[in-house]
Amino acid sequence: MPDSSHTRTDRVYIDEAVIDVYRQLKKEGNAEIEDAPFETYKDLFMFAACLGYQNGRRTKPRKGAGGEVPTKVFTPDDMAILKAIAIAEAGDIDILTRFGEILSITEEYASTGIYEMKAYLIDEGGRPLWNLVNLLNENET
Repeated sequence: MPDSSHTRTDRVYIDEAVIDVYRQLKKEGNAEIEDAPFETYKDLFMFAACLGYQNGRRTKPRKGAGGEVPTKVFTPDDMAILKAIAIAEAGDIDILTRFGEILSITEEYASTGIYEMKAYLIDEGGRPLWNLVNLLNENET
């Protein structure tokens, strides 16, 4: 369960209500890339957070974590993106001193973004990788 005190710094949580979506889209074993286009939960989380932010929607994760991603797997580039989302949301760079709050904000965007990913990548029918390519092409500017 996400820590409301924003003091945690070691992981982001994945809402238990969407863990099956993560499992469907993450490549495991002999799964074909067209059906499971993401290598890691971290990659899914990053895309979901960015999609949620792009669409301007945040949702607090439900109580009980279905999964978690340790922050140690985030690259410096990943962290720069998460921090940028938090700065844009807070409207203040002082948020950089509150790492737990950065995680909470991006979890909320990811909690919304993963539902949007499900709608685009799974519910549309067809193969998720090609639906992902179409989604990216639609959002080109």
